[in-house]
Amino acid sequence: MPFAEPANGSLITRALGYHGNIMDRRYKKRIDRYWSKMEKQCADALSRIDPNDWFDLWHTHPDWDGKGNARPENRKRAIELTFQFLVKAEALINHRNTEVQCFAIVKEDTMDNSIYIHSENPNSSEFPFKYDGVTWNIENKELESIINLNTHQIGVFHSDDEQTYFIRKVA
Repeated sequence: MPFAEPANGSLITRALGYHGNIMDRRYKKRIDRYWSKMEKQCADALSRIDPNDWFDLWHTHPDWDGKGNARPENRKRAIELTFQFLVKAEALINHRNTEVQCFAIVKEDTMDNSIYIHSENPNSSEFPFKYDGVTWNIENKELESIINLNTHQIGVFHSDDEQTYFIRKVA
């Protein structure tokens, strides 16, 4: 008796994992490992800084390999990590009596998402960072589903080729 053809694809296709959830489970396992690795890298980056030192637009990226671009749920995770580590960076410098800026940017390419810490510094870079061209308190459903708008605000900078979203603590 020949093999029966499954309702949702051929035996070969199913065996290779292209239909059903075999590939999805493997992908989920890989992507979960990736996000754990990125979370550890961000935590390590924050642990290596001296919160009492000066910062010249110090930054780190929560999605170094840009895997947030692959699927909508990955993009959401990249933004969640960006906000999570913005809050951690703010807590790290919160004790300082001198002014320090802490903000994040979210871009279309998640590899460019980053968390910044900036203060007066000996390099003569502009401080405070002025956010020239950024329009604050804009609506963005994607970011609003992740960002706590009671404590943070969202801004956008429009350039010719893309939009850059800024997230900072409400003053």
